[in-house]
Amino acid sequence: MKYFVQMPSAGVAGEAASFLTESRGPQAVARPRTQPDLLIAELDDHDIVVLQDQGAKLWEDVQFAPLPPLEDLGGARVADYALSREDNVPLVDQASLDDVLAHIKAPEAWAYSRGGGATIAIVDTGICASLSQFSSPSPVDLPSAFRGQHWTDVKGHGSMCAVIAAGNKSAGGRFDGVAPDATVISARTTLMSTDLFLIFDELIDLKRQGAIAGPLVISNSYGLYTCTAPAGLPGDHPYLEVVLTAIDEGAFVVFAAGNNHYDVLCNNDPAAASPNTIWGVNSHDRVMSVGTVNRNNSNRDGSTPHANSSRGPGQWASDFPKPDCVAPTYGVVAWGCGYRFMDWWGTSGACPQVAGLGALILARNPRLRPHEVAEIIRRSCVPLQAPRECVGAGLIDCLAAVQLA
Repeated sequence: MKYFVQMPSAGVAGEAASFLTESRGPQAVARPRTQPDLLIAELDDHDIVVLQDQGAKLWEDVQFAPLPPLEDLGGARVADYALSREDNVPLVDQASLDDVLAHIKAPEAWAYSRGGGATIAIVDTGICASLSQFSSPSPVDLPSAFRGQHWTDVKGHGSMCAVIAAGNKSAGGRFDGVAPDATVISARTTLMSTDLFLIFDELIDLKRQGAIAGPLVISNSYGLYTCTAPAGLPGDHPYLEVVLTAIDEGAFVVFAAGNNHYDVLCNNDPAAASPNTIWGVNSHDRVMSVGTVNRNNSNRDGSTPHANSSRGPGQWASDFPKPDCVAPTYGVVAWGCGYRFMDWWGTSGACPQVAGLGALILARNPRLRPHEVAEIIRRSCVPLQAPRECVGAGLIDCLAAVQLA
């Protein structure tokens, strides 16, 4: 198993890295750029004893999952459509991402900003390069588990999120996303906390070095599927620390709230505003946490899967109860190297809408800090007739938000 290993100092961490490299090989040890006293390493019982004798503090790796589940869409209808844009098969008469963008007034916001100059990192299952959906795909190749393979998506989920955030019809795809002129970094991940840490660590370093020149938004549509507070993710976990460091460095970080409320997992009353089911980093005050609603702006109707949208106030929230806001998800959207109709896209499909909105705001006003972007989004939301634990400040309004930037 992999562990985070915090040593008493950077020097002791270097000595520990040499010890582990000699015994396990260079591929078994990683030294983050942002925390010089930290190692990420494969450890056995003997290694653990040796390191603890040297004053090490250890955290086990944590497995996250994409949202929604790849194999269970909560009873939602799913249909695949033409995978090739050359076959001239039209999308059937169904709602689609185009309708969702109209719902949140993204096209109207493009008169003020289209996201040019901002970068959105999609931390997910990868992106299918053959979709031809992006005006500015970044050449950045993050040195994490999928180095050299970030623009491949065998699951489909990451491609959906990327197109929602920053698709561009002019590049050859079917849809524009919320911020069609933004640059896209594909950050394909194993969704283990060690790999996620290394992705954030590298993005921070790229930002510090100027390799990411403009504003940075990081979109995270994954979480923990549990009905109770997770035991394996304490509040001092290094993964949380690196996310907060990214925010300190100016990145606007957005997370899906989760899909834990109703029939997928926890079987709570679909109309209820409790119990809390937003966990860990996804619930932190300093990240933007996004729920989802249907085309009628509801997530309290058990006849639609949107009732799975997790409820707040959030495990680690105090100043800013979660979710911060909601975005609608329904219809035809990218999935893998093609397109798919789904009754909902989970809070996974809501998160990149807010990531795209963050890019629109920052492209218009790059001087804004992450907490200011979050406040603009919350202030500009359309209030909904539902408890805050269900919908936060309400439905995002891209036009109103960009006008406030």
